[in-house]
Amino acid sequence: MSEFNKDVFDLLSKTKREVIPLYCTGYPEYNFIKNYCKEYNLQENVNDFLLKEKNYSIIKRIGFDAISIWDFRRGSGGFNINEGRYVDGWGRIYKNNWYSWDGIFKNEAIVDSWEHLKLPSHEDLNLLKNAVDNFKKINLFPIFSLPGLFEKTWQSMGLIFFAKCIRKNKFEFIEKVIHYFSNYLITLLKTLQKYRITTYLIADDMGYKNRAFISKSLWIKLFFNKYQEILEIAHQSKKAENKIILHSDGYISDLIDTLIELGFDAIQSLEPDAGVDIFRLFEIYAKRIIFIGNVSNTLLSYGKPVDVKNYIIKLLTSAHKYNAFLIVSPTQQIDSYVNVENVKMMIETTKQFKI
Repeated sequence: MSEFNKDVFDLLSKTKREVIPLYCTGYPEYNFIKNYCKEYNLQENVNDFLLKEKNYSIIKRIGFDAISIWDFRRGSGGFNINEGRYVDGWGRIYKNNWYSWDGIFKNEAIVDSWEHLKLPSHEDLNLLKNAVDNFKKINLFPIFSLPGLFEKTWQSMGLIFFAKCIRKNKFEFIEKVIHYFSNYLITLLKTLQKYRITTYLIADDMGYKNRAFISKSLWIKLFFNKYQEILEIAHQSKKAENKIILHSDGYISDLIDTLIELGFDAIQSLEPDAGVDIFRLFEIYAKRIIFIGNVSNTLLSYGKPVDVKNYIIKLLTSAHKYNAFLIVSPTQQIDSYVNVENVKMMIETTKQFKI
């Protein structure tokens, strides 16, 4: 059995529903943490657990039971093109610190010679040795983030070039890029598994508002087999403990049956602002996958605490009605626009709900 937070592990294992855990979608932006601590008089202590200058003891004191860790997806890498423009390790072109919707993977020679995507440094990996034990001590369940195949493929190629390749049926090159990122993801996964890490979240945004990025049939054609291989590796060691979650912003309701077929243990975000109707999904897939999320960041930013309370009660009541497995969380990272009172209301309402 996992030595991390037992409530989270039990729910991810589909063994208990008596407690509904809360998941933090990555470390919140600094201004949110500062505002929350000031509003509710949370103090940093000398014995707090810090990792990469982030205080995870504070996250636990806020009331979360699990959090995704983003700091170990890759090491440093990339290069400058000119003043204000650079390429990161994934092959994405940035301009003045903003992704330009373009990438550098335009031909096979670039992909074959790419040396800028590197595993986390030895120094970072050494941090994991103590980090795993410290997460256990503070009873916070760490979920380690991995790069997604779809997102990294089109971003490294650039949106326009990716779309042109699809229109011109140049699937061999797209598949080559997918293969490159799949090999990296598998190597990263096997590396992290050496550090007693058992639960992973693949961050792979696949939806727009009210529709998917590409057709379901094309997604299956390009990505199904690679993801199947990755999930088999993720689950093969201590299979009962190892869990893998898929995160995607946007509308992905039509893909959930495919994600279940692949063997994902849970799906995270389930963004209502993009048209995801979680109440319908509870009815269809209640016992087949764990749902994580569905609390809109728009609601948390601009709604009133009573609106948050009412939505959480509606969400939990529906999950209970259909015997669905649910972990409550914001849909995206908690940024500085999120109202601290609304986050507190989300957490308190969830913890006080009687099943």
